[in-house]
Parts: sequence; C-alpha cells; structure tokens
Amino acid sequence: MGNKDLHAIYPKDDIDIDITKKENTIEILMQRYSEKVYLLAFSFVKDRGLAEDISQEVFLKTYKYLDRFRGEAAISSWIYRITVNTSKDFLKKKNLKQMLLQGRILENFNKTESTETSFLKESRNEELLQAILSLPIKYREVIILHYFYDVKVSELSTVLKLNNDTVKTRLSRGRDLLKRKIEDKEGEIF
Repeated sequence: MGNKDLHAIYPKDDIDIDITKKENTIEILMQRYSEKVYLLAFSFVKDRGLAEDISQEVFLKTYKYLDRFRGEAAISSWIYRITVNTSKDFLKKKNLKQMLLQGRILENFNKTESTETSFLKESRNEELLQAILSLPIKYREVIILHYFYDVKVSELSTVLKLNNDTVKTRLSRGRDLLKRKIEDKEGEIF
C-alpha cells in the first residue's frame, strides 16, 4: 500500500495514519480499538484476564502484519477478524468453552438516576449480557458485532468469512434465541 494515507482510502474509519510508520499507527489503532477488541474477546472467553491477554495478542498481530493489510475492507473489520480468530484459537488451545462470567462490563450508567432505577437498569443489562454470552458462539459473534459494534452485514460477511445470507440467517436465529432466553427468564421471575 506504500505511503498512501488510510484516511483517503477508508474515510468511514476516520483514521489519518500512514501504515509505513508502524509505531505511530499501532498507537492510534490501540487508542481507537482497544476497548472494542477487549469486549469482543471477552464475549468469547467470558473472562477479564483472558480477554486482556487476547487483546494484547491481537495488537501484537496487528503490528506484525500491518504491512500485509491489503485494504480490501475497513481496517476496523480487519482488526475484528484478527480478534475473532485469536479468540477462537485461544478457546481451542485452552479448551475454555464455558467459563463463568467474572465481572460486569456495563458499569457506566447515568449518575443522576435513583439507586433503584440504576439497580434495575444494571440488573436488566446484566441479564441481557448473560443471555447474549450464553448463545452459541456462531450467533453470539454476529449479535455482538452487529449490535454493539455497528458492523454491517456486508462487513460481517468479510470479518467472519461467511456469505451475506448466512450472516443474515445467524442474526435472525440469534435474535430469536435471545428473545426466547429473555422471555424464559422473565417467566421464571413471575
């Protein structure tokens, strides 16, 4: 790709960097995507420490292979693909299929809410997160990428190396499973 500016090629990423300057580039990419990479990795392994390890590995790979980035997709899609692959590899290597959720991700709530409202909202978000994390991985990854990271179906297709119809089917089935899990959970309460 030479000295071409990524911003000119990928305006939707809103990145103004030169990939020939790897140190500067990796710093910018880490600032922009570290939280999203961490959360995506967490969605696979369900463990904070492991998600941090995977995040570090993702950015090491990003740095190592930055000169191989072909520009066929947005750089964010490329980084998410590395994250998905690294997370899946980690699960295979360590056989960590069902780890317990060890913490809360959604901690930033409006400080002006009453304690009860804040607790109910936090509890509801926690239940939703647990329901999402309990989905089979093929549905979990499309739900998280699409709804939390605003990745379009066409980009999901690239990131996950699936055709658009498969992505749409997984999104639909994932939503249906999630809806049933939430309805079942609400039924248990009453």
